[in-house]
Amino acid sequence: MRVMRTPWMLLVGLVALGAFTASALAQTPGGAFSQLSAGQQKIARALFEAQPPSGAPSAQRPLTLDEIAMKKKGREGWGEVFKEMKKQGLTTQKNLGEVVRGYEHRHPETARLDKAEKPEKMEKPDKMEKPEKMGRR
Repeated sequence: MRVMRTPWMLLVGLVALGAFTASALAQTPGGAFSQLSAGQQKIARALFEAQPPSGAPSAQRPLTLDEIAMKKKGREGWGEVFKEMKKQGLTTQKNLGEVVRGYEHRHPETARLDKAEKPEKMEKPDKMEKPEKMGRR
């Protein structure tokens, strides 16, 4: 009985180590992810979290944040990145909006991240009065 527990404990340890390594690699400093704007980082994180866990049986391993950001670099929009990930079986949501809404639901502090970053509009200064025209001599 004791002999059977050791391989299982080793397997559980390896899966945990793999999950830790994957999350550490997901945010490589200076990588493609760190070069995205805050709003685009939110979308990349939403796609990252929409993937099945690294221990779940799937056709492919989950992509890192940098890998997701690299897919965005050569594309016109995040919708194309989502479609490719869905085609590969890396996400099951219906569309990108569903992915982002789910992420915002799990992380309400990021729901208004895009708008919070924008500086407030400054008031326009009052127009200066035009000086009166001097008469011709």
